[in-house]
Amino acid sequence: MKQNKNTSSNNNPRKASMQTYHFLRSLTQINLTRPSSPLLRRSRAIRRAAYVSMARAASPRRMWTRAILGRLQLLRRARLLRRRRNYKKKTTISTPHDKLRRLVPGGEEMDFCRLLEETADYAEFLSKQVRIMESVVDFMEAECKKKEEKV
Repeated sequence: MKQNKNTSSNNNPRKASMQTYHFLRSLTQINLTRPSSPLLRRSRAIRRAAYVSMARAASPRRMWTRAILGRLQLLRRARLLRRRRNYKKKTTISTPHDKLRRLVPGGEEMDFCRLLEETADYAEFLSKQVRIMESVVDFMEAECKKKEEKV
């Protein structure tokens, strides 16, 4: 019996290692460029790094990856131009489909079947990102304990 290649149980170690590589590289860059920046600014930079590393490791054909990377480009342009725009919120009746569309990056433009497929892929990469971040925290805690024991 053949397994479907698109199932979420199919873990690709290369994608996970690339995701880890991009995330750790971004963390290093954040520490080099902003060692003493405020906590809120650093946390936003770390969150942005997590999303970008996740999107770079995933398939560029996925709508959510293009939405994340496109949103990042917009943020960069806005920062360079120093413009602020006010966005008006739409007042519509929310259905579970609409809520899901807002959760998945790029979900507003997808039909429902594609939205479900993209959601499964997005959730898989989010869970990988959580595991990566947990392992980074565990490693840092172990390093801190080693330093405390030496003192």
